[in-house]
Order: sequence, then structure tokens, then C-alpha cells
Amino acid sequence: MKLFQKLVNPIFTFIGLQLVWIVLLVGWIYWFMGKHRQVRALAEKYSTELPTGGLDWMILVEGILLLVAILAGVYVIFIYWRRQISLNRAQRNFIAQVTHELKSPLASLRLHLETIRRRQPDPDQLASFIDTMLADTQRLDTLTSNLLTVNRLEHKGLKLTLKPGDLSALMKNYFKDLQFSLPRAGKMRLDIPPGLWARMDPESLETVFRNLLENALLYSEDAPQINVSLQREKKQLHIRFSDRGRGLDARDLKKVFKMFYRVRGTGKTIRGSGLGLFIVRVIIRLHKGRVWLESAGKGQGTTVHILLPAWQGPIVEKGE
Repeated sequence: MKLFQKLVNPIFTFIGLQLVWIVLLVGWIYWFMGKHRQVRALAEKYSTELPTGGLDWMILVEGILLLVAILAGVYVIFIYWRRQISLNRAQRNFIAQVTHELKSPLASLRLHLETIRRRQPDPDQLASFIDTMLADTQRLDTLTSNLLTVNRLEHKGLKLTLKPGDLSALMKNYFKDLQFSLPRAGKMRLDIPPGLWARMDPESLETVFRNLLENALLYSEDAPQINVSLQREKKQLHIRFSDRGRGLDARDLKKVFKMFYRVRGTGKTIRGSGLGLFIVRVIIRLHKGRVWLESAGKGQGTTVHILLPAWQGPIVEKGE
């Protein structure tokens, strides 16, 4: 069974198809040239005049083009087959990871609740338990929200209603409550000038901010150091979300936006579903924007860049 699995490996299969195609091509040319010589020999023997011109060679070329078309079709099938195998493998890993992501906070919640019921902890310990349980419920809420968002994306059901809004106020209101409550005594610096507007869907952009913040916290070795800035660049608004975490290799800078993709080889198991940055990219594209990552390498941190079209129309403040 293992030998069969190795033989149907996409690389071996593709090499085998290439060899078959070469054999077919050589065989076709050899057969054609042999038949061509036989016809010429018969014509010379019986003094039959054959039509002159390139008809024979046109038949040869047509046969070769047919084989090339078959090869192109096989190659397309191979590409889609390889993508499907990769997607199936990623989905299996995703299911295993999500199962772990669901069980861990649930087990933590159950443990703390049973402890509270049996031991009646003192107020300080109870407050600590409650903080932990709230963090676990937030973790579950983030995971389920991402799963629901991806489900809507797969069924082309995510439609945003973009309206002019104060992006500066949205970012300040979202991050100000988190600025001084980061784990492990982390710090967040905000550089957000007032009055920068964009056509946006506030709820979906908060989903973007939540996923970026979660990634920054997950991949920070020590106390997280996060910088969030917003500035206008001509007709666009530029958001920068940077951290001093583990950083990324150049080969991972684009791959991390794929569904289910997770960075490997960090030397430490990092929880996560591999959906966050995929959702970020889709939401930013629905805002007619662009997102990309920069990193100087492992241990050098990562910066997420987001460009959104700035609102060019009149600004109407609330209450007017």
C-alpha cells in the first residue's frame, strides 16, 4: 500500500506522463516516416505519380499538434490535481488544529469552573480565574467568528456595505481599550491622526484588526511590542501594524495569506487555525484595498501594510 502511495505521488505521476508523451511522440514520428517511405517506394515501383507539396508534412505536424494538445490537457489536470491534494492535506491539518483549538479553552473553562465549585477560592484567586475564563471565551469567540466568515467566503456570501466613515475614530476606539491590557506586560503605541475617512464596513475592519492583533500576540517571544499607525498618502490611507515578534522568511510572506497556511519550523507549537490572514486579505480586497507583509527575517518582527482608498467626498459629522 505504501509503495502504491509513493507511485501515485504527483511528481512521479507527472514524470511518468512526460515519459509516456515522449514515447508517443517518437513513436508517431517513427510510424509516420516508415509509412511515408513505404508509400514512396510503392509509387516508384509502379510509376504512380504522388501529389506534390506539403500535404504529407502537414499530416505529421497535425499529429504532433494533437499530441501537444493532449500534453497540455494532462498538464492542466495535473496542476489542479496537485492543488486539490494540497488543499485536502491542509484541510485535514486544519480539522486537527481546530479540534485542538476548541478543546483547549473548553477544558480550561471546565477546570476553572469545577475548581470554583469545589474549593470556593478567595476573592483574588476568583478574580484570576474569571480573567482566565474570559480570555478562553474570547479565544472561542474569535475562532468561531473566523469559521463563520470563511464559510460565508466559500459560498460567496460575504457582501460588504461600504459607507463613508471616520477610520481614525474606528481605530482609536478599537485599540484604546486594548492598549494597556496586553498580556506579559506588553506595550502598544498608537500613531493615528484624527479626521481620516474612508469608505468602509466598520464591523469587518474590526475583524481585520482582531486577527492582526491575535497574530502579533501569538508570535511574540516575550512582552509584545506593537506599533499601530495610520497616515494619508495622496488618495490612499496607509495602515501599518508592526510587531517585534518572530518574523518571517521571505518565502512565507505571500504564503501566509493562503487559507489554512501556517508557518512551520518555529521550534514551538503555536496555536491558531491558519485563517486569520486569509480573512484579512479578502476583507481588504472587498474594501478595494491592498495588504502585504514585510519582515527582515526570523526574529526581526513583521509589519503588515494595508492601503485603503481615502474618502474624497464631503465629510458629515454626526449630529449635523
